[in-house]
Amino acid sequence: MSNVNLSETAPTQFQDIGGVSLAYRHFGKEGAPPVVCFQHFTGTINNFDPIHTNRLAQDRPVILVDYRGVGRSGGEMPDSIARDAADIIAFVKALGLKEIDLFGFSIGGMVARRWCLTRRNWCGAILLVGTGPSGGEGMQEFTSEVMAIVNRPNSTEQERTLDLFFSKSPTSYAAGKAWLKRIAARKLDREPEAKPPVGLAQLVALAKWGAIPATDRYGD
Repeated sequence: MSNVNLSETAPTQFQDIGGVSLAYRHFGKEGAPPVVCFQHFTGTINNFDPIHTNRLAQDRPVILVDYRGVGRSGGEMPDSIARDAADIIAFVKALGLKEIDLFGFSIGGMVARRWCLTRRNWCGAILLVGTGPSGGEGMQEFTSEVMAIVNRPNSTEQERTLDLFFSKSPTSYAAGKAWLKRIAARKLDREPEAKPPVGLAQLVALAKWGAIPATDRYGD
């Protein structure tokens, strides 16, 4: 298995969740509970680094899934983290899975948190990366620095991505360019980039997630 780049060759499949199909890829060594992976702001399943997903796949099944309205998933992107989590719960049920582990990056980490609040008995391990809790300080919106990069005119998607995820040092930029090369290595059966309405809906979802409630702030 170590000689097979599963992230590059696993076909994109589709699962219906009540009239809407979600795009996903399922690969890796069977026998253990799968790890289901949720992506960052406007990211698709193309954006997962094969260094990580292929390493996980040596020991267990890996499932990469796009939210509603992202990539080739049907429907429109919800403007609520809770609705995203409900879609993923329906997706896992439709696949017939009884036990899973979760990996969530950025907004994906918020979806994973919401999942665990709703379906605690289905969740084993959970890995949260670059994310934060509902009602957390500064969670309602991206910083002005991030938004300036996102909305920067006369720049390419790759340039903006490098500045969002990597520092401007030569070492960090080199690592970023290597990452971009890895996630672009898959040439066939790729997902289309997220359209502007996806980002707008996720910004609304982020604002709702970060809103500090007047009472019972730490109830969850």
